[in-house]
Parts: sequence; structure tokens; C-alpha cells
Amino acid sequence: MDRFVAKLRSRQALSEQDESLLRQAAWTRRRYERHDVIVRAGERLESAHLLLSGFAARSQEDSTGKRQIVGLCVAGDLIDIHGVVLGRMEQETIALSPCEVASIPHAQVRALSLGSSTLLRTFALQGAIDNAIQAAWIQALNSKRGPAKVGHLFCEMQLRLGLVGLATQMGFPLPLSQQELADFTGMTHVHLNRCLKELRESGLLSFTQGWAKVLDWEGLKRLAHFDETYLNLRLIEA
Repeated sequence: MDRFVAKLRSRQALSEQDESLLRQAAWTRRRYERHDVIVRAGERLESAHLLLSGFAARSQEDSTGKRQIVGLCVAGDLIDIHGVVLGRMEQETIALSPCEVASIPHAQVRALSLGSSTLLRTFALQGAIDNAIQAAWIQALNSKRGPAKVGHLFCEMQLRLGLVGLATQMGFPLPLSQQELADFTGMTHVHLNRCLKELRESGLLSFTQGWAKVLDWEGLKRLAHFDETYLNLRLIEA
């Protein structure tokens, strides 16, 4: 919950009263292991889920049964806030590592939103930023060559994890297997390995055994043509 509040405070002013309302809400905690399903696609949802620790992925299945990772969730993310309105999610959310998740009934999300314009904006902002992240990634997939796509992902993860205190100068965890990373970036395993090797030999990035370190931040940003504006990292005044 501290990570969630820290992320909110980085983007908007949050009063002590609003923070107290969030913390005292009827959250229910549950642990998940790697590859456990947190939210099933198409199932009726009665609660929203907040990722307290760990990493998760949204994946979608096509008519042939092939799965594609379409989004990454980190600690402090509301992973299915759209479900409050839709009542379900088209994507399945799967744990990529051991995770702790807090859930809150949709009815209470609506009550909090009605009781505080700031909290209403908070929930709406989470959905808007999710959409912005996905749109930026779709653009990266379609317009950037292999090393730039990989660079974009690691730049984004550096900033998103830094926001909740999980990325430092020593690097950050990213518990995706190389096959999962290849699936997410739309590459073959061989192509992904070549891109990682190119980034490593260029002195921009190291990634091994689920641990990443950006060695040259400005250089990686230039290679990836990365503009973090879409993440809305600065305080947004009402």
C-alpha cells in the first residue's frame, strides 16, 4: 500500500484524509505464485486488484489459442481498474513472480469515488495512464527496430519501478524469462538474444537472471527514441 500511495503522491496532491480513506478501505490480501492466474479473462469481476509486491503480466489469447503478453504490471499498480466499469477484463492477468495482491469490492471503489473528487480522479488517472502505456508500446512495436524496442521497455521499467522505490543505480528486478521477453517484444528468442547482446556490447544495458541495469541512461534513451511524457511522472495539479 505504501508503494501505491507513493505512486499517487508523485502524480497528484493527496490529502491525509484521502490517504486514510484508501488505507482503511476493505482491502483483502492474497498471495500468488509464479504463473498463477490473478484475473481470468471474461469472468465476472466484483473486485479491483492492487499489486502490492511482485510482477504480473496481462495476456490475451487469439482464436487459435496463441497467447500474447500485452502489458506488464509492477508493485503499486491497480491492475484491472477498467473492470469497475466493464465488470470484466478481456485480458488474463498472470503472476510473473511471487505476488501479493490486495482486492477491494467495486462497490467500495464507487463509494470512495462518490465521497471524494480526488479519489475519483485518482482511479480515473490510473486507467488513463494504463491506456497511455499500452498506446506507447503499440507504437514502439510497430515503429522501432529490435534494439530500440528492447531499450524502450527497459527505459519504461526503470522509471515505473523507480517511482515505487524498486529501481536504483544498482538496477532493478525484471523476472521475465527470455522467452517471455521475446513474446512481449514480438521477437523470436534468437532475435531477442541478438538485441540484448548489441545493447550490452554498446555499454547501454545488462540483463541477466532477472536483473537489469541501465549502464548509460541517456544513451539508451537516444537509441530507443524514448520520451517518458506518456508516463505522467510529474505532479499533476487538479
